Amino acid sequence: MSSRDKAVATELHRRDLMAGGLRLGSGALAVMISARALGLSPAIAKVPEKIVIGQVPFNTEVTIYAEALGQFKEEGLSIEYHKAIGGPAVVQALAAGSIPAGDIGVGPALTAAARKIPLVSPALGGIGTPTHPFSRIMVLEDSPIRSVADLKGKKIALHQRGVMEDLVLPAMKISNGVGPQDMEIVLIPSPNQPQALSQGLVDAIFVSPPTDAVAEEKFNARTVIDVADFVPYLGYGTFSLRQDFVEAYPDAATRLLKAWIRTCRWIDDNAAQANAIAGAELGIAEEVRPHLRLPYFARNGLAVLPNVWQIYYMLVAGKVLDPVDDPGRLIEQSVVEPARRIGLPALEAVGQQPDPEVAAMLRARYPLLPNAVETYYSDWEQALLRR
Repeated sequence: MSSRDKAVATELHRRDLMAGGLRLGSGALAVMISARALGLSPAIAKVPEKIVIGQVPFNTEVTIYAEALGQFKEEGLSIEYHKAIGGPAVVQALAAGSIPAGDIGVGPALTAAARKIPLVSPALGGIGTPTHPFSRIMVLEDSPIRSVADLKGKKIALHQRGVMEDLVLPAMKISNGVGPQDMEIVLIPSPNQPQALSQGLVDAIFVSPPTDAVAEEKFNARTVIDVADFVPYLGYGTFSLRQDFVEAYPDAATRLLKAWIRTCRWIDDNAAQANAIAGAELGIAEEVRPHLRLPYFARNGLAVLPNVWQIYYMLVAGKVLDPVDDPGRLIEQSVVEPARRIGLPALEAVGQQPDPEVAAMLRARYPLLPNAVETYYSDWEQALLRR
C-alpha cells in the first residue's frame, strides 16, 4: 500500500469512528466499527484473510481445544488468538472492534449486549452438570467448616466480582440459606487462592478448574459444595461475534460455528486427551492434569435458552446489570436470531446428534427463573424435546 493509500485508509477509519460515534448506553461505551476497521478483507470475499479470536485461560474455552486440533483450519479459516487474562479484556477488545470474535462467558456476553455493544452469542460450550460438576467451594482438610451453614461469617475468596462463582451465590442463598450477604468476600486472583487458603488469609475459596485441582492435589483441600448441588445445570461459555462481522462474513461465521460444534463433540468423546491439551495450554503441572474437572460440552453447540435467562436474572440479582426494559428483546436479538441465522445452518451442515445431557438441562430446575422453564424454550428446543 502506498503512503497516500495508507493516509486515505487512516482518514476513512477515523471518519468511520466519528460517524459511528462514541455513544453511552446503559453506562457503557458502544463503538460501531465497520468491517474495514476490523482489519478484514472486503465483504466480497466470503472468508477474511485472518480472524482474531479472544481467549481466556480456562478449560471451558472451546477454542483452546479447537486451536490444538486445527478445527478452524479444516474450515479453511486462518485464525490468530488474542490471549487475555480474563473475560473483561476480551469484551473490551470486541467493543473496540480490534477483534471480531471471542470465547467468553455467557454472563459477560449478555452484559455487553445489554450495554449496546454489538455482539451476538448463539453458542454454548462448557456446562456444569450433576455428572460433570465444575466450580466448587473448598476448605482445608482440617477446617471446622463441614457444610454451607458453617460458612456464615467466614471469609471466602473469589477471583473477581461478576464471575460465575459470584453470580451463583444468590441461588445458594435460596437453596442452602447462606448467600453473599452472610460471608465476607475477599477478592484474590484465582491462581493465588490455594496459597491464601493454606496461609489462613481466607477460610474458604470458591474456585473453578484448574485452580480447584491445584488446591486439592497440592494443598490437600476438600469440597464443601459443588455448584451443581444447587444449580444443577449451568452453561458457562459462549462464542461471541461482532454483529458487523457476521453481516460482512456470514459464511465465515457459520464455519466458525461448525468448528465449534465439532470441537465440543471431540472434547466429550476424548476427555483424557482434552485434559492433556488444557493442562499444557494452561501450564498445569503434569501430575495435576489428570485431576482437572472437565465440564460437559453441548454436543450441538447451540445456546440453551433457560440457561441464558437464568444468567440474566443472576446478573440482575448480583447487581452486575441493571434490569433492562425488555429482556426478551435483548435475548432474541443477541442469542436467538443469530442462532437461527448462523447456528442452525452450522448444525445442519455437521449433522445434529442426540444430546441427553442438554435434554435433561432443558427440563432442569433453575432457581432464579420466575416462570416455568418451558416458557423460555426456543423453537428448536421445543422440537428437540418432542423427539
